Amino acid sequence: MKSLILTACILVSLFASLTASASKPVPAPVLLTLDTELDGDVLALNTLGIDVPATYFITGKFAVAYPELVAKLAAAGNTIGSHSHAHPHLPALSQDSLEHEIRISKTILESVTKKPVVWFRSPYMEYDLRAMKALKAQGFLYDSSDSEHWEEQSVLAELPISDIRRGAMLASDYDLIIEQHMKENEFEDALKELYRTKSILGQPAVILLHPKNAAIYPKALQNFIGFVKNEGGRFVTADQYVAEMQAHKPSRYALWVDFSEGGMPSPEYIAANLARTSVTDVFLMAKDAEGTFYYGPKSADDVFGRTLALLRKQGLKIKVHAWLPALSDGRALKKHHSWAMTAQNGRLSAHWMSPANPEVAAYMKSTVTDIIRNYGVEGIHLDRLSYPDLDYDYSRENIRAFAAAKGLGSVPALNELLTLHYNSWVNWRSMRVSEYAAKVGEAVRKAGNEDVEYSAEMQGKRVFNFNDVALSGQEVSLLAQSFDFIVPMLEVSATLEDRELIERTIASFRIRAGEKPLIMRVMLPSSGRTVSPEYLSGVLGALSRGGEGMGFSSYQAVFGSQRGGRSIDEGNLDAINRVFGGAGLKPFVMPHQPGTLTFFNIPVLPGVFTLMMAVVLNMVAMPVFGRKTLENGTDGMMYAEPEGDSGWREIGSRTHAGLLDGPSAEQICSMLRSYDARGVHQNRIILVLDTISRPGAPMPRLYEIVSGSMEWKSLALKYFHEVCLLGYAEIDDRNVTLTSEGWRMLEGARKEGFDAPFWSFMEERLHETVLVRCPHCGAENVTSFYWQTFECNECGKVQRLGESSVVAVRTPAGSVYSSDTVQTPEATSL
Repeated sequence: MKSLILTACILVSLFASLTASASKPVPAPVLLTLDTELDGDVLALNTLGIDVPATYFITGKFAVAYPELVAKLAAAGNTIGSHSHAHPHLPALSQDSLEHEIRISKTILESVTKKPVVWFRSPYMEYDLRAMKALKAQGFLYDSSDSEHWEEQSVLAELPISDIRRGAMLASDYDLIIEQHMKENEFEDALKELYRTKSILGQPAVILLHPKNAAIYPKALQNFIGFVKNEGGRFVTADQYVAEMQAHKPSRYALWVDFSEGGMPSPEYIAANLARTSVTDVFLMAKDAEGTFYYGPKSADDVFGRTLALLRKQGLKIKVHAWLPALSDGRALKKHHSWAMTAQNGRLSAHWMSPANPEVAAYMKSTVTDIIRNYGVEGIHLDRLSYPDLDYDYSRENIRAFAAAKGLGSVPALNELLTLHYNSWVNWRSMRVSEYAAKVGEAVRKAGNEDVEYSAEMQGKRVFNFNDVALSGQEVSLLAQSFDFIVPMLEVSATLEDRELIERTIASFRIRAGEKPLIMRVMLPSSGRTVSPEYLSGVLGALSRGGEGMGFSSYQAVFGSQRGGRSIDEGNLDAINRVFGGAGLKPFVMPHQPGTLTFFNIPVLPGVFTLMMAVVLNMVAMPVFGRKTLENGTDGMMYAEPEGDSGWREIGSRTHAGLLDGPSAEQICSMLRSYDARGVHQNRIILVLDTISRPGAPMPRLYEIVSGSMEWKSLALKYFHEVCLLGYAEIDDRNVTLTSEGWRMLEGARKEGFDAPFWSFMEERLHETVLVRCPHCGAENVTSFYWQTFECNECGKVQRLGESSVVAVRTPAGSVYSSDTVQTPEATSL
């Protein structure tokens, strides 16, 4: 334990030194929370003499025994929460007993305090999903049963108990006094250390006390209270802290322009549409995850620079942020293989760069410096600031550095990393991401003279569960120190549950980011699902409490020109505009574009270009691209198979027959790219469920889907393990069977269009390598079906996959399908 604590201190100190210039101390709000349940707690509370606002989690039995004391605490303005009725182990109770335990405690406490009781803390900090759902059904809104570093519940809004030294110790009198055997001065110093750490960002310091334990060192607690007051800090109740969080009101209105999206209009149209709104911040994509440049001489068309210039020419008071992927750049990795994240099996990623590699940080620092100096942007904005999974960043150099920092003496094997050293290893990975962000931030501030804002997008779904933090390395409390503001990404589905999800997500980010400004980015429903005014009103209401800004993703969802391509119509857009500008949506002014005529405000393009656009639009609508449009016009979501199976089956036949050409390869590329990471993940889950549902042993059948691929075998095993952990399947001594929830998931996916043979075809393509011949110089290049373009190794020109002749396709098993009559030695050796 002492070694763990020492290492944690070293890591925290190191990171604090890197980020000291980015964060100024903010007095932390302190929440004293007292679990009150024993007869002896009455005398202990008198001994402690707490005269600051606090939160008391009280059992129903204690309230029955001492109603006057409980009423007095409530009347003094303290928050009263439930600590159950009789302090049982909740997960051990039957459903009826559980519901009775929760209901009776709430009824008793409300009758004594004459106030609603909406806070809960589980006895022994033990709970399960049943307990949280039962609490929600009984009218509870907030919970405080988790440790900050190990939070996992996602039903109620959670106020986790703080930890000290990155999860090494809970900020609890039981942990510090009873388990750690701290002396009075050590206990006092530990509380002061917690306060100083939280004051870096202004995060809440939530301290768990048991009156009888805390009364062992009453002077230490009183000294701590005096210390906080002298430091300018304040003590608040749980209710007061929620009110303070919700007092943050949005004053910034943002929009994201993703130039990689299909059907994007010209910069003139983008600027003209933005001029209609009260947008204060625009995030223009400068480079995408494939490494495609939209700025500077490396881009085919500097749409970034042109859009920026047009916005400034119109005199719009809009901050422009250059939007860049932090750790994903396929183009750079084709040139610099050593930059890639290394998977557990030793394979180098084709998409993800390692934050532990100093050359990656240098490359990113050079990129942001170039943009700031050449374009004078107001901000640099990063996304993809994480690992895609726990399977990434296992290079020998990184593991050696970890072993040296931990003083292990020898480099641990992979199984040791993920067992004996798991907690230390995932903490190490999180620190690498945070240090990378800090280094890039140094370049931003140096080039921008402190005038350029530095921000990062972080996934909202990754703040509720410590396992997600471990997988992604995206630890908000560490990352927030480097940035001027944080952008939580909120994925909504246009359902009634979204408002509650948004409120919980904002609260979780606020607890971790402290007083760091938040600008919420709402990922609206997919194309064809226009949100209703009632729904939008609810979303705006949820977004208006807790953050400094809000925005919608993306430009196409707000101004999409294709039929059914907008999630926000003119009426809803006008409502949003009134929230920020008060004057409503301005009329559209047609921009002048050379060679373009206009008729009733509709552009009429030259005939040849119009024909070309019609062909492109029809290609996008072709069923071979892996999306299925339902009769009511809604999107077929992530499980959809193309209408009719002749397209992909024919391509598969041509591939195996050696007849694959460039256009066919590009069709495969388009099909693959119609699924984002979430879609791929969900289809793999359903594929496993589908396999389990059929007779026979599931694992051999799963392995056969991509024959001979060790990468797929590890993935298949991983997803099989995941469906069991999620409760979709059960394993007994001999059989694997789907649970009722698993059957429900599978049937729902089949109704939405999931087809196992189709996804098996897609999965096989994901694991193949393609050898293509450059149409310019004839040189052979290695790529994959996922990339629409490739940069020739010989002549350096960027070419489309569809314009090339495919020489060969290498399967994971090593066999080669060739489109040439005679296979070249190079093709055979792929």
